[in-house]
Amino acid sequence: MKVVVLGSGSIGMLTAFYLTKQWRSTLLVTNRIKQAEFIEEKGLHLLHQDGNSEMIHVTVESISTLEHEQIIDLLIVTVKSYQVEQVLKTIEASKLTISSILFLQNGMAHTELFSTISVPEIAVGVVEHGARRTNDYTVQHTGVGQIRWSYVRKHGSTVEAVFQETRDEKFQAKYEPMWKPMLQHKLVVNACINPLTALFGIRNGELLQNPHYYSILKQVFLEIMEVVDVRNKEQMWEYVCHISKETGANRSSMLSDLENKRKTEIDSIVGYLLRQAARKQMTMPILNFLFEAIKGIEKENKLGEANL
Repeated sequence: MKVVVLGSGSIGMLTAFYLTKQWRSTLLVTNRIKQAEFIEEKGLHLLHQDGNSEMIHVTVESISTLEHEQIIDLLIVTVKSYQVEQVLKTIEASKLTISSILFLQNGMAHTELFSTISVPEIAVGVVEHGARRTNDYTVQHTGVGQIRWSYVRKHGSTVEAVFQETRDEKFQAKYEPMWKPMLQHKLVVNACINPLTALFGIRNGELLQNPHYYSILKQVFLEIMEVVDVRNKEQMWEYVCHISKETGANRSSMLSDLENKRKTEIDSIVGYLLRQAARKQMTMPILNFLFEAIKGIEKENKLGEANL
């Protein structure tokens, strides 16, 4: 069975590392040729929480040199949410034969593209691991969690077969029977924590420690609850606070993106919620403020780059 991990950020590298231990036919596809060359030359390195490190040889290609018309049993897409549409176009142009595809993105904007995908089996997942790419061939496993996943469209149970063979205690997968509630729960957490930490330049835990930040966090949450259909709102609020506490020392991916002058996933997270609200003819002033604020910083970062 051939497994391809498309995307070589922290989650892509982490996934490729652990899957390669189980599946020798795992291929990691990078965006840049230079990164592919580094990994091929030096191997893929993983730094554990205890300070120990491992190196494994991974088959790697850049997307520009990816062999066309090949057969792939499972394609795991780990690119940023705003890159998914272009990736799907590249896959179509490459005439790849794909039996199953698993999407591991923040937010839910990528789910709006599912109706255009002809792959027989589609699954989605949420990543609860902490990971940070330290260079082009090294990923740091900052927090051991799990991948929760679910089928959107089942055909052949390929995803299930792959994860059943992945028995490493540091890389567990859990099947969820309903994909939409699973993604919505992660969406709520991301929409509450990521924009605020990015806007204020703070770590996740500070949202609970500072009473003023905490008050804003609660207001954001209550507005999100007007859009998202969550049965137990009190339990959902407790979950948001739990994640903020458990990842208290972490810097959110959105904060990291802004600090490194990269595009964020605000469109897939808050933008998705605003589009859902618009369909219901609802106004979301707080979410709209967060969206415009983050987009404004993104634009300023681009202007800053242009002036260098």
